[in-house]
Amino acid sequence: MEERKIEEMSKFIIHGGAKLGGNVKISGAKNEVLKLIPLSILLDKPTTISNAPHILDVKRQLEIFKQLGGSFSFNGDKLILDGRNISKTKLDPETAGKLRASLVYMGPLLARFGSVSLPTPGGCQIGSRPIDAHIDSFCQLGAKISNEKECIKIELSKPCQNKVNLSKTSVSATENILLYCSAINQTTTITNCAIEPEIVELEKKLVKAGADISGIGAKKITVTGCKRLSIDTIEVMSDRIEAATFVVAFLSVGGEGTVSPYPKDNLKAFNNLLKKIGADVEIKKSVAYVKSGPIKPFRISTSPHPGFPTDLQSPISLLAARANGTSVIEERVWENRLMYIEQLKKMGLKAKLINAQKVEITGPAQLKATKIVSLDLRSGITMLLAGLMADGKTVLDEAEIIDRGYENIEKKLRLIGAKIERVK
Repeated sequence: MEERKIEEMSKFIIHGGAKLGGNVKISGAKNEVLKLIPLSILLDKPTTISNAPHILDVKRQLEIFKQLGGSFSFNGDKLILDGRNISKTKLDPETAGKLRASLVYMGPLLARFGSVSLPTPGGCQIGSRPIDAHIDSFCQLGAKISNEKECIKIELSKPCQNKVNLSKTSVSATENILLYCSAINQTTTITNCAIEPEIVELEKKLVKAGADISGIGAKKITVTGCKRLSIDTIEVMSDRIEAATFVVAFLSVGGEGTVSPYPKDNLKAFNNLLKKIGADVEIKKSVAYVKSGPIKPFRISTSPHPGFPTDLQSPISLLAARANGTSVIEERVWENRLMYIEQLKKMGLKAKLINAQKVEITGPAQLKATKIVSLDLRSGITMLLAGLMADGKTVLDEAEIIDRGYENIEKKLRLIGAKIERVK
């Protein structure tokens, strides 16, 4: 990883009021690379992942990979993974407990060893995130479940069924069963799959590695696995959430600039919102040209892809703060994801919680500088941008939470004119 210890406790000092201007280069997708690391457990030779981001969640996923017996090198954006010497099937509770994506070791370890032990995973505190859908999918194939100290043990030496219906349209549960079925000598039909862009990319890469998958990008897929999966190089797609976040940054903080590579096809719901509110955003090929200006109020509800992404729900509250009128935002994926509203109200946001999952925001609002905190990854970046919108000096505690998913965030913002520094 990069030399700076991105996991150390730190805070951002933000001086707001300056307009932004310039070009932003978007990093590789967090939610793709975190699944490619467990995938390497199934490969019969090392693989090189290009466009891999240096973020805290990747650092934690690699730490788990190494604890299991894997080896890696990280040079620039090239991540070389070798999982051939992995022999352990029990994830360390302390390390895995910090990262929700540690769950995706379940499928690869079961496919290779027939057994896995893992703790309840961590991540952002945005609501109840049970692993029932994961466990149930493997139980449908005949897995045996037992409880160990601090861990759940799953054993599945040979499937006794060839059909799985996911009890919930879960992204990581879809990825787990997909990885497992791609590495066993059987044809399996999986229904009620999540269809996020990162899953579609994983399906395509598994096909290149040797699996046979029909129905790519659909809610129902059929997978014929291959015990000898192999792929030399993998390029990570650009991060759609980071790309949209920087579009929000230009529109809310003020100024103009470009965002690239901009994954237009993976942000259709967000792009539709931009048109609805009259945002000055023009997309040509893989570049978004953004200029701040008047914004109309809006109503939006989050839902699984292809609906409006829950990961963009908190950043768009800043567009509501800029709009001339009342906007309504409803969070329908996670029950605790509006907790950040109280932080924005401290800064002067005119907001009224209708219930735990719906808020009315009336703009335009002039935010004021104060001391605030990052509650989770996506609300953390929202607080950071709010600090850039406010007049005066804002102190944002727990900056390392933002490091979970945004690469070199203060450097990227300074390059486009933001006045921000990190202190321990």
